[in-house]
Amino acid sequence: MARLVKQSLGQEVTRMLKRMIIDGELEPGQRLVEDRLAAELGISRTPLREALHRLEQEGLLQKRSAGGYVLRPFDAEEVEEAVQVRALLEARVAALAARRAAPGQVEALRANLTAFREAAAKGDVVRLAELNTEFHLLLRAAGGSMLLARLLDEIEGVVERIIRALVPLREAGEWSDEDHARIVAAVVAGDAEGAAEAMRVHVLHGGDAVLDTLRQPEGEPDGARDAGAEGQPDAAGTSAAALAGRPSGKAAPKKP
Repeated sequence: MARLVKQSLGQEVTRMLKRMIIDGELEPGQRLVEDRLAAELGISRTPLREALHRLEQEGLLQKRSAGGYVLRPFDAEEVEEAVQVRALLEARVAALAARRAAPGQVEALRANLTAFREAAAKGDVVRLAELNTEFHLLLRAAGGSMLLARLLDEIEGVVERIIRALVPLREAGEWSDEDHARIVAAVVAGDAEGAAEAMRVHVLHGGDAVLDTLRQPEGEPDGARDAGAEGQPDAAGTSAAALAGRPSGKAAPKKP
């Protein structure tokens, strides 16, 4: 009989670093040096090395010839492809949720909507980000597909960190509220096709805003710095529009 395998420390570190990247705690161009980062996180270099290698394979990090890693820049075409794939996967999740959601899961989605609106009214952008992540996780749980959840977990790092870097959360919260409400209404009605379409529009909504910004002309990127060290320029740098984190101008999200 197969045995349950406890998640390794390397996997836990991978999830932690991915969340730090998505939340903007690790910035584009910031050099990640193993020994310094391990000391800051209070872990050995072995699980950290495993996590960094996995994040490189997932396309979030780029290894430097001089040592260490940096967040890998993405061009507009690559971002567009990632958004399109995510839209397909998330739409399928929403359709499954409309067919399978239990009463308790529906109530959790409704509670999330209420909390999201309260956070938006207060201008609490940190809470908005948390609730947005929670919304999508609740839908994945309601959909009940481990395969889709795993695929989305891998692509999330590509899309979410770009959206959070380039689209103001307060601004995104306004249209996300409306999008989420349409998705939940379709799930409650058991309308799988409607839920899928509402989710597809929602994902492309954020993608349009990101692509508009990425395609704007930008100035020269700032020099990179080491993680855990005082600013030291990194030769890799970042491309003009690739996840600068603090762009000089942001395009308004498109309405579907």
